[in-house]
Amino acid sequence: MKTKLSLLLLGLVVAGLIPFTENIRAAAPGQGAVAPTQSLPSVWPEPYTVQRNRREGTLALSVPYYTIQYDLHRGGAIAGIRLTHGQAANLLVQPLETRVIDADGRVFSDLADAAPVVFTRQDGLNQLVTVESELKDPQHQPAGVRVKTLYDCRWGYLKIHRELSFSDPKFRAREICPVAAVLAPTLTAFGYRDGLSEQEGAPAFPFGSCHWGRVKLAGEPANAIPSPFVPHYVMLANPGVEGLEWFAADDLAQWESPLSGQRGQGRTLLAASAQPDGIRFAISPYQSETNAAALPARLVFDFYLGLPLLEGHAFQPWLNASFNRNHGDWVSPAQIRQWATNGIQTVHCHNDGDYYGDGLYWRDGSYPPYPDMDKYDAVLNGCHQAGLRTATYFSNKELNPDTPEYQAHSLEWGRMNRTGRLEHNGFNDKSEFGAQMCLHSGWLDFFKHSVDRVLAQNPLDGVYYDWSVALRCSNPRHEGLTTNQPAAGHWDIDELLNLMEWTRHRVGPNGLVIIHNTSTPLFAAENFASHVVAHEWGYPKWTGNGPDLTALPLEWSLVNARPRGVISYNMVGDNASPHLHRLFALQALLSNVSPWPASPEAEALYPVLKPIGDLATCRFADWRNPAVTLTGQRFGSAIFSRPGEAWILLGNLDDTPRQVTCAIQPGKLPYPLTALHAANRLSDPNQPAHPEPLDIGQLTGPGVQLTLPADTAILLHVR
Repeated sequence: MKTKLSLLLLGLVVAGLIPFTENIRAAAPGQGAVAPTQSLPSVWPEPYTVQRNRREGTLALSVPYYTIQYDLHRGGAIAGIRLTHGQAANLLVQPLETRVIDADGRVFSDLADAAPVVFTRQDGLNQLVTVESELKDPQHQPAGVRVKTLYDCRWGYLKIHRELSFSDPKFRAREICPVAAVLAPTLTAFGYRDGLSEQEGAPAFPFGSCHWGRVKLAGEPANAIPSPFVPHYVMLANPGVEGLEWFAADDLAQWESPLSGQRGQGRTLLAASAQPDGIRFAISPYQSETNAAALPARLVFDFYLGLPLLEGHAFQPWLNASFNRNHGDWVSPAQIRQWATNGIQTVHCHNDGDYYGDGLYWRDGSYPPYPDMDKYDAVLNGCHQAGLRTATYFSNKELNPDTPEYQAHSLEWGRMNRTGRLEHNGFNDKSEFGAQMCLHSGWLDFFKHSVDRVLAQNPLDGVYYDWSVALRCSNPRHEGLTTNQPAAGHWDIDELLNLMEWTRHRVGPNGLVIIHNTSTPLFAAENFASHVVAHEWGYPKWTGNGPDLTALPLEWSLVNARPRGVISYNMVGDNASPHLHRLFALQALLSNVSPWPASPEAEALYPVLKPIGDLATCRFADWRNPAVTLTGQRFGSAIFSRPGEAWILLGNLDDTPRQVTCAIQPGKLPYPLTALHAANRLSDPNQPAHPEPLDIGQLTGPGVQLTLPADTAILLHVR
């Protein structure tokens, strides 16, 4: 009877009929905090599990890949973010706080409210959490400021709506800070998209690429984002391991000009903290050391927190090829068979420009694109017969002027600057890719229709989305204004996430979704993708011997949450030395990413992994791993680890054979080993039955000396 009553009460709680006003908590890490089994791919949403602990006053929401924990004794704030397959026990050193500073410099925080009112209810697969609290000072004196927050906990991200209410019309504030926390000290790498607009002299149609950097930890570091304009997006990461992101919702004016419409009065804090040890992060749309501002009765802030869905295992190398109509000289069956022989896994049609000057190309937003669609379908069917998955290119920001929809809706849907001009992406004097559209309009519905009709009529496994990025737009129609009224400023991040959720649902849990988001990563969107393409521009050309592994940008492998393709053609040109092409493939291999498109060098190198078997049964650690020490010039290692054994890649980044001293600490492998019983070098991956034994004492002590061939990797097997 007690069990039935408990289940009944839990059902009422989940349904939202009983408010959470106390004591809810998830189990400790490794003690059942994640109940569901991971039978579905991580791209496919699952419902949250709700756990409570009345005694400790915590509420925990879990899916197989992370747990979000609220502290109901400290304002109902989020106090814990744990990635199941991450490294840090908690990405938050201090809870996610809301605070204001009044005219006298007194700090009022929701963390000082020991009795917030908290409700939760289920909304389909999502979980809604509503928190109402009062801002108080450290002595628990109220400021007359209440905060109400709605957390829409979705798959891989939280959509957050926060309202601050000011009961005293005389209240003045020197700082309004809806988001502040101290993050794990390992999250030292960052990227942010700044909040500059045309009003500050930014380009009329900015792409908004991330500014990259690392938080300085020595001494008293300067703020890493010294700008009075709140960024649209901030990511912090432990490279190759885990991360966390914050970004504004569609209405940018909430963050850029919350008081009297004046811009440039904010502050973003991103700096190291000694007490407590961590990274201080705060977004303050208004901040002044000297001027206390009058406030409206209510301020609203909409924003997101995004989490990478880490699967906790290595990825198979992702090798992709593409095709187009090519004057009607379609891909031959022999070429398709060769792709399969070379290890290609996915193929997509990429024909968004009139490359051959014959007018036969896939105009964005049009259908059918070709007069001989039967031959297009024949290529797709041939790929399937060879075991290759297929997709077609779509740009979710471009609409070709040749389409009837452009003629009817371009001014209604278009991305505009402050003067009302549309931006056209030209290909050459006679052709263009299309005019830029904004998803924060009817373009979203038409784009979904465009995708749906292609998938419905052609034998495809999924889609390739280019321009998978939210962009700033000044079209007043998208803000409910007339054409002669200036737009306050918005972007289309809400709709981009809506599109990604819709797309995953449209293609199913095992469908193919490839997204391209060079310089603008977004965990929340990538969580729905099968593969991610990045690294197309913004980095120096590779020359000489090429960069060291330590010089690779954060975007290269990010946090290894999805199979990634890194583009080489703007960094390693066609006329570059063969060494640089081989180096690109080798450094990708040591990072568990792949050159994109698949290169001959990658096709030749990646069979070195063949003896390992199914990489998805391994945990991966890249060249930053602590288990392998290499002494010598320009070497790198990577680990594929299973219980009881590990496969270790050793790569020579030089263009001549080099001798390296290699030492291994078995206890620091991803699956630690107490001791080694066997160690072998596999000189030829095609003949794993004839390994070369290594001295275990030397390998686990001062190290064994090995000669590595130029521009390639060898494989060690230890157990």
